[in-house]
Formats: sequence, C-alpha cells, structure tokens
Amino acid sequence: MLLRFKELRKVGGVYINPRNFKVAPLFIRDWRDLVSLDEGTYGVYARTIYNPKQRFLIMDEKDEKIAKELEGLYRELLKDPLRFCREEYHRYQLQVGEFKGLPFANGWAGSGIVLVGEAPGRQGCGKTGICFYRDASGMLLRKTLFTLGLNPDFVYITNVVKCNPPKNRLRGFGEGELELLERELEVVKPKAIFAIGRTAEKALKRLGFEFTHLRHPAWYVRRGLREPNEEILEEYSTIKEAFGE
Repeated sequence: MLLRFKELRKVGGVYINPRNFKVAPLFIRDWRDLVSLDEGTYGVYARTIYNPKQRFLIMDEKDEKIAKELEGLYRELLKDPLRFCREEYHRYQLQVGEFKGLPFANGWAGSGIVLVGEAPGRQGCGKTGICFYRDASGMLLRKTLFTLGLNPDFVYITNVVKCNPPKNRLRGFGEGELELLERELEVVKPKAIFAIGRTAEKALKRLGFEFTHLRHPAWYVRRGLREPNEEILEEYSTIKEAFGE
C-alpha cells in the first residue's frame, strides 16, 4: 500500500512510477504528455503514480506512520465491507472492479490537503481503485490541478462512499460510511478539506469538519467541458491557495 518518494522518477517536470508502465515512455515533456498517454500501450495506471498496491505516498517517518494507520483502516474495510458499504454497492463494486481489493483512497499521506469526493465512478475509481482517475470527471480534475501548477498526485483524495453505486446512481450515505470517513480524516489530520460535490458537503457537515465546497467536475462534464476553462480554474484555485502558493 505504501509508495516511497524515492521510487518515483521525474521526467519532463512530472513524476512517474516506473511500476505503472508496461513499456517505458519515449518522451514526456510535461503533464500534457502524461495525461495523453495511451493506456493500451503504456498501462492503465501510467498517468498516475498510484496503483491498487501502492496507494499512499510517503516522504518521511511521519508520513509512514499516517500511511500505516490508513492501511489498517483499509484492512478493516476488506474484512467487513458491509459494515462500511451498502450491500448493493459492494456487490456491484465486485462486478465492475478490475483490480484486487476495493476502492479506498490515495495520495500523499502528509500533504495536509484532502479532497473528499462522493463515490467511485463506474469508468474511473470503480474500475481502477484510484480516486478521480481515468473517467471524464477524474481527468478534468487532474488537468485543472496541473493547469493551476499543482500535481494532483500530491494531495490526498478519498470518497464518502467507498464502493461504486450501481449505474453510478448514488443514494446518499449511511452511518458506516460516515464512521469510516471520520476515522480516516482523524488519521490524516488535514489542514484543509475540500468537499467535491453535494454528497461530500452533506457528509462533512454531518461530521462537523470545516471545509470548502467545490462543484464536482461531473457538473462541468455534463455541460460539455473536457478541458479546464476560466470558471473551473477560478473555483479550484482555492486548493492552490491552501498550499500557500
């Protein structure tokens, strides 16, 4: 579950995880080349540093302590999934997932910046296990952060609901999902939390955390957006401000 920073390789101003590549990329000049990589040629996880076996980036001993506690929470989810996921969601997740295990979270354990999404998407996290990755919403978020000068792999990303709802139709959340999210955030101890979408906003309000609400990238995707425009860049610039940049 742990990914050590020294395992990464910097190419063209971005970091890659060599383990995620079926073949080495011929060239990567910048993040635009990275997000354009063909997964059939390079691998499903080539456009991120994470994969289902390496979900938490660690840079020092403090990060490692946090990551191991998160790993413990993930093991609890695997041991008793129906405690934290609705049965119908869990059953559907097992059908659509193309990896061993369940979606949980991924990112730099010590970043202090947490993005809380709603639930895994059918073509994104539900299939790959990596939050906000591969589907239209996930790639729009990644492009937006890159455009703002932030590497999306260097924040911590999770979801309120851990299993993909059937046909992506999310019907709220239960107490088990709230419990797991609360424990997760208590481990990470974020300095800034961003609620991505209304479901995340409602969950974080219930739990009493301070946060900033942002419209879900799917809101923009439904309006035809595939590349960042001024509106989404202005809205998501609050994440950059949280980094103090």
